[in-house]
Amino acid sequence: MDIFQENFIKLLNEIDLVDLDLTSVDENSIISQLTNYEPYFFGFTKIIPTFERLTVNKRLPENLNTRIWGIKLLKYPPHEIITKFGRANLKFQSVLYGTFQLPTTLAEMNPQLGDIVTTSIWELKEPETCLFVCPIINSSYCRDIQLLNEFEKGIRNYPIEFRELIRMDYELISKCFSKEVDKDKDINYIFSAAFANWIFNKFNNGKIEAILYPSVQDSTRSDNIAIKPEAFDLKYKIKEIRESKVISRGTNTIFLKEINTTNKVDQYGQIIWE
Repeated sequence: MDIFQENFIKLLNEIDLVDLDLTSVDENSIISQLTNYEPYFFGFTKIIPTFERLTVNKRLPENLNTRIWGIKLLKYPPHEIITKFGRANLKFQSVLYGTFQLPTTLAEMNPQLGDIVTTSIWELKEPETCLFVCPIINSSYCRDIQLLNEFEKGIRNYPIEFRELIRMDYELISKCFSKEVDKDKDINYIFSAAFANWIFNKFNNGKIEAILYPSVQDSTRSDNIAIKPEAFDLKYKIKEIRESKVISRGTNTIFLKEINTTNKVDQYGQIIWE
């Protein structure tokens, strides 16, 4: 093992040991350092026909665990109200988060007993439309075989001498994205948020439209997706909306009872419940 690999492994280990009880001064310093780091990355086009979001109704402003009527409340929040870091967003930066299966979205959102939740399923406006995506992937641990195959195909487009560097950069950033966090301390997301900002806004002249990354909360490590608002608005439409209530919770399970479902939204963006 050469000195470069030794230092890289040391860096990976140090990520887990970082004290995340930081001040705003520390935040600015970390973001500045990470923004200046330019990893070897690549993107590729991928058709993502559908994905879903789960909204915990009572977490919306002025919602007391009641029905959602406006479709905009199921989309990305306005950037001006985002005052905390997220897994793939800096403060005052809006992205739309989605998942591909209900257990993942339940694990990520963790609604409580009695909560009313709204699942929105989104589909492409045009079936063959592609997104330009960047995967956050560690090829040694990825369980998404299709995504892994696309990653391996993409990496072969680069000279052999760069491929190991690319793999190491992906391993580094996937470490940041898969880091366990205390959700009550949004500073915990600062590393993945800073890298996501670089991917969305600086890498490849800002052409990346979506980031695919493994769920931390779901033990199956299924993929999550973070999409730029402008790409979402341009390419996706509502397919179905389901309103449900959490009726039971176990150690690793959450059970829902469906209350209502619809796929209708009027010209003013109001949901028409059946």
